[in-house]
Amino acid sequence: MDDTKKYVAKSFSWSIAAKMLNALIQFISVPLLLKYFGKENFGLITLAISVNAYLSLLEMGVNIGAIKYFSEWISQKNLKLLDSVARTSITFYGIIGIFNSAILIIVAFWGMHFFHISPGQDVILRNLFLILAVFSIINWSTSVFNQLLTANERIYYIQQINILKNTLVLTLLGLTLYFKLSLSEYFTWFTLINSIIIIPLYLNSKKHMLIRSLVPAFDWQNFGIVFKYSLAIIAMGIFQMSASQLRPVVLSIFSINGIGILSDYRVMETISMFIVSIGGIFISIFLPKTSKLLQENNNEEIRHFAYTATLYTSIIIVALAMPFILCGKEIITLYVGSEYIHLTPWLIAWIFTILFYLHNSPVASLVLATGKTRMLVYSSAIASIVSLLTNAIFCSSFEAGSAVLGYAVYIAIQMSFYYFYFNNKVLKLKSWKVFKSFIIPALLGSVALLTVWLMNIQLSNMLLQVILKSVIWVILFCGLLVSSKVLSIQKLRTIILSLK
Repeated sequence: MDDTKKYVAKSFSWSIAAKMLNALIQFISVPLLLKYFGKENFGLITLAISVNAYLSLLEMGVNIGAIKYFSEWISQKNLKLLDSVARTSITFYGIIGIFNSAILIIVAFWGMHFFHISPGQDVILRNLFLILAVFSIINWSTSVFNQLLTANERIYYIQQINILKNTLVLTLLGLTLYFKLSLSEYFTWFTLINSIIIIPLYLNSKKHMLIRSLVPAFDWQNFGIVFKYSLAIIAMGIFQMSASQLRPVVLSIFSINGIGILSDYRVMETISMFIVSIGGIFISIFLPKTSKLLQENNNEEIRHFAYTATLYTSIIIVALAMPFILCGKEIITLYVGSEYIHLTPWLIAWIFTILFYLHNSPVASLVLATGKTRMLVYSSAIASIVSLLTNAIFCSSFEAGSAVLGYAVYIAIQMSFYYFYFNNKVLKLKSWKVFKSFIIPALLGSVALLTVWLMNIQLSNMLLQVILKSVIWVILFCGLLVSSKVLSIQKLRTIILSLK
């Protein structure tokens, strides 16, 4: 296995381990916290995190630009320039952190009337906003070290730290229930745990001479190279974050059934978020490599990467998504109880939408690496506006399902731009080949799913039922991949080993 395959396999396997642990913790914590704090109060956490997450939109743009240029400078061994720009990034993120804190404080004291919450809940929500404001600067600065380590192809270390962080979050859950902590106390410790990971990330960056110290720098001229590239990504990020993080805000404003609707949304989001987060893994892993491919200007290699990486990405995403679709009803019941079964159709629709979206990760990383992102801004703007309008219009009719409907509209518009513009005009790819790399694994996975569904497996133990149905589906899916010659047994073994 060459260096690229080793890098991808190691990064992906550690990322999967971290995501699976996070999914397990979410699976355990959400129903327990939902019961402990109550449906209405638990919805406040979702609302506070969503408002704060929307304010992080600048990180999306500079993050991609920084990884692109940091990886180039590391390859060129230009560590002096790398250190100067990285420490200037700390200054930049510090300024953004102060701005972030100010916005949260303003919302906390003068923005409560925008949300449909009771007088008692406004005090709790205000406290949550203030807690986030206190930790804002630290959380923003963490981005710099994530970027440095990603550019240095040390994603696996970042995921190891995330595993440690998630272990502490699980410990916090036990302490919250044992010591009867209040919602504000729980949220304070939760935010602190998410902030202290800056320490090991900084130390590892310094160990590998990616940065000399935490002292801020002011090399705005060279930082401007990163920032100029990132401007289009930032603009695109505004619309992407709007389509994603404003969904619960829209629900809270337009819902006629109170803040409890956010708990319905949170249940579906938590289940689907594990699959969504895989997309972030692929983009982070692929971006340093695609930047190098485009620098070398090897069109044949670029096309080979696009088609092959889309095929393998699609196989992995199908393998992750289909069991959730097959066992949606059982998973919701095990997760939060039978009173949430009505969310099953919407959860399945959400996961199908995610499946269609994530297969495009390799092509998306190539487009980002080209820097030709103006049309991405336009497509994101159109998709975001139509998505949020759809969410608001159908909120009274479909409640939390309107968020799923809006998200589906967003993805449909975005994918249309990729298949009818970016693939052909920007990357010189054949869209039908990209789609073929996706649709064949998707169809094979659907055939296996339909076969298991027709078996109508019913066991007294619901957890065993989920496991049995999933195992049978995996066996059928792998068999179909091999028999249809989409994968050889040797290639299939390589994919399985990369997940360990």
